[in-house]
Amino acid sequence: MFFFRGFGNLIFIMVIFNCSTIYGQSKNLGIEKSDEVDKLLSLKILVNKKKFENNYYAIQLYNGDYERAKMILLDFEKKFPEWESKLSFETPNYKVRVGNFKEYLKAIKRLDFIRKIYPSAFLLKPNNL
Repeated sequence: MFFFRGFGNLIFIMVIFNCSTIYGQSKNLGIEKSDEVDKLLSLKILVNKKKFENNYYAIQLYNGDYERAKMILLDFEKKFPEWESKLSFETPNYKVRVGNFKEYLKAIKRLDFIRKIYPSAFLLKPNNL
């Protein structure tokens, strides 16, 4: 009688394990991602980047022709490689902008420091102020 009780438990355990492999979750989900999702994701990243940039102070070093703007940007990058810097175009001029500062006081301190090397530099306020 004891043999049948143990044997019944063994059969019950085997049935449980077999059912779990049959009804268990599969590793491969087979999700397909369309090109539209990739385009929307890229657009969302771009919008977030613009929103981020519009909430920070920046310092503009130069506004004018391309050749001079490129020279100033390269000079700045050599002197301050740890700073974020970029060259942008807004009709009809190229602009060299550096830094992203959330706090006004920190931006002013950096501007005072930068003006010793680039006297025409000025602070750009965030667009939402």
